[in-house]
This record gives sequence, structure tokens and C-alpha cells, in this order.
Amino acid sequence: MTEQDAYIQKMEAEQREATARFREIEAQAELADNEETLDVLTGARAFNDDVTRELQALRRADQSDWERVKDGAEKARRRFHEHLDRAGTRWEELRVAYRRQREDELRELSAQVDRWEASRKQSRAEDALLTREELDFITRGVKNAGELLKNMRHARGQVWKTARDQYEANWRELMERSRRIRAEGALDESGASPS
Repeated sequence: MTEQDAYIQKMEAEQREATARFREIEAQAELADNEETLDVLTGARAFNDDVTRELQALRRADQSDWERVKDGAEKARRRFHEHLDRAGTRWEELRVAYRRQREDELRELSAQVDRWEASRKQSRAEDALLTREELDFITRGVKNAGELLKNMRHARGQVWKTARDQYEANWRELMERSRRIRAEGALDESGASPS
């Protein structure tokens, strides 16, 4: 194997790794909060294509042209990696902001559940806002949401997206049950019978 063949193989291996990193970021790009962020996250595709073109040019380059084409490939690779680093940093910021927002929501719901628990303990069972089963369901849901958020801290790529979808589904179910309980509690307090 020539030195040029070895160099091309090394570049191709690095490119496969960088492309995998790009695909991981791109898989999560729907969380982008604006067009500029989306451009940063997905704009690497053009840089990826540049590197691929330069690698093809390297394969075709003859000895006299080798150094010039090699320099072009190196520049394209550097631009792609720099863009991936920026996209990775921006994506990490988005993930952290998303997780913090969800943790705040979860703390707020936990406080509400604690208030309901206190209310239930102060009242007789038939006058309580929540039945024991409802409270157990909500408490399990809050705990489950906390576990899902904890798992999201270490997830990346498609695994993160799946964890986020599971969290969102759990959160919607908790919010729906919470709204229903409050509505039933308001009806009970006004003397109307719940439907």
C-alpha cells in the first residue's frame, strides 16, 4: 500500500466517524428553537459533501497534483469538523435547556401532588380531592417522569429522541389526569355531581 493509499484510507475512516456524529446531531434537529439553530445543526451536510468530493479527487489525483488536492481535502475536513463541533455545542445547549424546562415542570407538578397529599390527609376519604388510586397513579407518574429525565442526561442521538418521546407521552398523560382531577374537584366543591 502506498503512502497515498494509506492517507486516503485514514481520511475515509475519519469521514465515516464524522458522518456518524453528524447523523446523530441531525436526528435530533427537530428540537431546534429557530431557523438559525436548525441551519447550524443541519448545515454540516454541505461540509460533509465537500469532504466526500475532495476524497474522490484524492483518489483520482496523480503525483503532480497530489499535494494540492491533499491540502484541499484537509481544509474541507477541518471545516466539517469545526462545523460539527459548533453544532454539537449548540445541540448540547438545546438538550440542557429542554431538560431543565422539563425538570422545572416536574418540580411544579410534584409540589402540586404534595399539596394534594396534604389535603387528602386533612380531609376524610369521601371529601378528599383525590382518591388513593388517583394519588398513587400521579405519584408513580411523577417518579417515572423523573427517571425518564434522568435517563435523558446520558442519551444521545436516536436514543435521546426516543427517551424524549417517552417523557412527553408520560407528561401528557400526567397533565390530562391532573386536569381531570381538578375539574372533578371543582365540580364536587360547587355541589354539582361529577360526570
